Parts: sequence; C-alpha cells; structure tokens
Amino acid sequence: MRLSAAIKGDLRKQIADEWRTAGRAIRAGLREGGKGLQADLKRDAQLAGLGKLSKVWKVRVYQGRKGPADSFAFVYPKGGERTRGAIWALDTGTTIRARNARYLTIPTNFNRKGGKRGGKVLYQINQLHDTFVQKTREGHLLLFSRVGRAQVKSAKTGRVQDRAYVNSQLLGSGRVKRTREILKYGAVPMFILVPQVRVSKRTNIDALVTRWQWRLPALIVKHWNSTNAR
Repeated sequence: MRLSAAIKGDLRKQIADEWRTAGRAIRAGLREGGKGLQADLKRDAQLAGLGKLSKVWKVRVYQGRKGPADSFAFVYPKGGERTRGAIWALDTGTTIRARNARYLTIPTNFNRKGGKRGGKVLYQINQLHDTFVQKTREGHLLLFSRVGRAQVKSAKTGRVQDRAYVNSQLLGSGRVKRTREILKYGAVPMFILVPQVRVSKRTNIDALVTRWQWRLPALIVKHWNSTNAR
C-alpha cells in the first residue's frame, strides 16, 4: 500500500496567515491582561484610600522588534519622580526623612483647597508671612502664619521677654495657653513639622502583576481560538 500526502494551496501564505493570526491573538491577550492589571491597580489604590494615585496608571501594548512573540504590555504610572516615589513608598513601607533640612513640612487641612485632606496645597512656606513655630502639649511642632513677635518689659522684674501676638492681641507665655490663644485670635496652623514619617505598606503591586502574568497564556489562547473561529 502506498500513501501520499500533499499540501493544498500556498504553504508560505498559510504560514504567514497563521503568523498574523498569532500576532493578533498575542496583542489582544496582552491588551486584555494589561487593562486587567490596570483595573486591579486602580482598585487596590482606592481600597487603600489613595484616590489620586488610583488615577495615574496607564497601559500600552508594544509590538516586538523580532515579531509578535516579542510583544509586551507596559503598565506604568504617569507623572514624575514624586509620583513614582510615592507609589514605591506605599507599596514597600518606608521611613521618609527630611533631606537638607531638619524637619519635613506636612500641610494641614487649613492649608488645602476646600479644607479637605488631599486638596491642593494653597501656600508653600516661603509664601507665608510672620511665621511662628509653636510646640503643642503632645510635642508636635505647628507652624502658624501671621503671628507677630514683640519684646515686652515686665513691670515686676524689669526683664525683657520675647512675646507673640495675633491681630494686636498679645499672647500668653505658657505653651498650652499660647497655643489656645493663637487659635482663639484667628491664626491657624499651616504646617506640621516632623523629623521623619513612617509610611506603612498599603498596596501590593507585585502580587497583582504575578496574578496577571499567570493569566496571560490563557488570554492569548482565548483570542487565538476566537480569531480562528471566525
């Protein structure tokens, strides 16, 4: 018995068609996987209470130079070095220390648009006038604006003391009393001064990336079968 086989049609064309089909399936799978990872990163940031950082993630699919098998999806945060630094700190957990300064300056809600946490900062320190640092009972340093200084001579001892005033109202010399009077006469803290801040880990980027890497082969096969079924 003699058997023979033959290929119908143009073999080169068939291979080229299959290669194009594979390319479309790979890119479609990468696109779906990239968007899925993007959605999970957004959701992860939202659950961690990081509303603004949930909006920075973008996804692009790139054709590989060597062909479809070399293609890849790139999920990245838009923004500059500060955005990337914030994402890294919140994903790893770290201690942030002041650089080239003694203290970190953290804007209070009084210094944010709408008085809301996360609102746009209204004033930088170099834009404030008559700044005054007051230590609270808990040991925090609060930086106030529009608090003047005056030298007052004591009627009893004759000694000259440095005193602070707000809107022409002379403040007490005691720490607790002075803080209370600063607020009473209309000044508000614009910044909190701290030597360092401990940022706890709040996101889990590596776990999400790994999850979608494992899903990718099945996504590519799904799109391959969908293309061949047409």
